Amino acid sequence: MNRERGYQRHPRFTKRLEVTFRSGELTYRGILSNLSMNGLFIKTNRGFAPDTTVDIELVLPDNQISRLKGVVRRTIKTVVYPTKNGMGVELTQKDDQFLRFAESFLRDHPSRKSASPVPPPFPDEPSSPSDFQILPCPGCGVKNKVSTEKLHLGPKCGKCGSPLL
Repeated sequence: MNRERGYQRHPRFTKRLEVTFRSGELTYRGILSNLSMNGLFIKTNRGFAPDTTVDIELVLPDNQISRLKGVVRRTIKTVVYPTKNGMGVELTQKDDQFLRFAESFLRDHPSRKSASPVPPPFPDEPSSPSDFQILPCPGCGVKNKVSTEKLHLGPKCGKCGSPLL
């Protein structure tokens, strides 16, 4: 299994927390979607480009602020599934509050240590490759993977928004 189908090196846990993240003079807010000891996925429409270093302030359940540093490893921006937009961040610096918080998941959920990977980012899509079609965009030429079941909905290009059919 590879990264694009949901593989993660460390067990991940779903948690919804407020996040403020910044790089340079730009500061944005988002919602933590899931976390591991070494990474986060932040739901946002304002993700930074991969390899960008970010400072993160995470509001923990007890209202403490955890200050972290990380590097953006992937950014998802799609008009088809706007609720899936966000960025995956590999943590390079973690404070004690975050370490205690993340370790509490492992301690409170020991069965999760060997948990299966996070499901694919679009769990309602069929998993069989034959259930998809690759459609080139007539506007920009980008190849788009579209579920055969959703062709009747008039899919649009994920890059430029042009109709694919």
